[in-house]
Amino acid sequence: MRPLKSHICLAVETGARLQSLENSSQSACREQGCQSWEMKMNKRIVFLFLPVIVMACNILSPAQEAMPTQPAIPTDKPVETGPLPPAEEPEETTGFTIVRLHPGDGDLQAMLKEEAQKATSQGRMPVVEFDAKWCPPCQAIDKWIKSKDPLMMNAYDGTYIIKLDVDEWEWDDGRVQNFAFDAIPVYFKLDSEGKQTGEVIDGSAWGEDIPENIAPPMDKFFHGN
Repeated sequence: MRPLKSHICLAVETGARLQSLENSSQSACREQGCQSWEMKMNKRIVFLFLPVIVMACNILSPAQEAMPTQPAIPTDKPVETGPLPPAEEPEETTGFTIVRLHPGDGDLQAMLKEEAQKATSQGRMPVVEFDAKWCPPCQAIDKWIKSKDPLMMNAYDGTYIIKLDVDEWEWDDGRVQNFAFDAIPVYFKLDSEGKQTGEVIDGSAWGEDIPENIAPPMDKFFHGN
C-alpha cells in the first residue's frame, strides 16, 4: 500500500506543481497583459500629445531669420529737381530786338504796353508780328535773320519785334483779340503805349521768300524808305 501512497503523493505533488505553474503562468500572463495594456495606453497618450508637443516646439524654437529688405525711402523728403528754365529772354540781334510773348505770361495788352515802353527807352520801333510754325514765309524770315543776311539786317535795323504765335493766341475768325488780319506773317506798328498805330504789312507785299524780295518792302514799312 505504500507504493500507492507514494503514487498519490506524487500525483498530489505533481498537481500542486502544475497548479503552481498555472498560477505562475496566469500571473505572468496578467503581467504581460498589463504591460501590453500599458504600452497601448502609452502609445495613445503619445499620439494624443504629439500635436501639442510639436506646437510647443514651434513656439519655443527661434523663428527663421527673415531675408533683409531694402530700407524704405522716406516719403517726406523733398524731391530734388533741377533749376526751372528761365523765362524767354529778348533776342538781341545787331541793330534790333526780337522777343516772343506767350498766353501764360499774362494779359496781352498789358504786356504789349510794357514791351513798347522798353522799345521806346531803347530808341527802337515797337512792332507786333503774328507768325506760326507751319507758315513758310515766317520760317523763311526767321532763317534769313538767324543767318544775319545783310539785306534783312538793314531792313530790320532799329526795330523791336514782338512775336505772337497765332496758334497759341487762338487766331479765330480773322482776329486775335483786337488785332484783325487774314494772312501771316503780318506786322502791326505800335505806339509807346502798346496801341496800334494803324500801319500794317503782311506777306502779300513780296513774292518769293528771299531777302531780295522781303527786305525792300519791310525796309520801307519800318523806315519809310
